[in-house]
Amino acid sequence: MGQRIEVIDGPDKPALQWAVSYPEREQVHFHTRCDAFDARIVRIDERDGGFNFDLVGTVVSGAHKGHRFTGRYSVETRTGTFDIN
Repeated sequence: MGQRIEVIDGPDKPALQWAVSYPEREQVHFHTRCDAFDARIVRIDERDGGFNFDLVGTVVSGAHKGHRFTGRYSVETRTGTFDIN
């Protein structure tokens, strides 16, 4: 069973767009209350208004390295919730 984590700070919209366009070389950095991690983004789906996104990716550093995640993220507030699988 996975774990849900709260992101309290993360990348802006251009960084996410670069990460999904060039997943083999671009990563983004997210902060949680207890840790931070880098992620490779494999899919991004825009939600309402261009500020909120559904993300799918893989954690490439930190305690959950190698695990896939899905989640929602706001570039306006730079916060979100990810489910680590």
